[in-house]
Amino acid sequence: MLKRLRENRKSKKGFTLVELIVVIVIILVLAAVMVPSVTKYVAKANQANCKSDAASLLVQLQADVAEHYSDEKKATVAFKFVDVGDIKVSSTAIASVTANSKSYHAEEKDGDITSFQYQNGKYYITWTPGAGWVGSWENTTSTD
Repeated sequence: MLKRLRENRKSKKGFTLVELIVVIVIILVLAAVMVPSVTKYVAKANQANCKSDAASLLVQLQADVAEHYSDEKKATVAFKFVDVGDIKVSSTAIASVTANSKSYHAEEKDGDITSFQYQNGKYYITWTPGAGWVGSWENTTSTD
């Protein structure tokens, strides 16, 4: 009878509870190591997206300002709205626009953009002719 029990035990296939717990612990350790690096990649992608949106808005504003000065309309700058993504671009001497939790503020003097700030709800980035792009990648709000 003892011989039959040993043979019966050896013929059963499967994992023991200890083996399953060891595998689960290994998977949890690997996940704990990977999650911070994945979140860093996501944050870098969001920062690059903010800078890309800001750069396209700045290019549009510079084009609007150049068009304004090429037409010799040196009096009051007219409001000219153009769709760029999901917010509006306005070329004025001092422009501040907020829409869909995104905002920008630009200042212009004698046909040149002197400063530009953009916030997409989470990230805030600034551009000046001398310093270029400077990002504040924390969750901040712009101050005008």
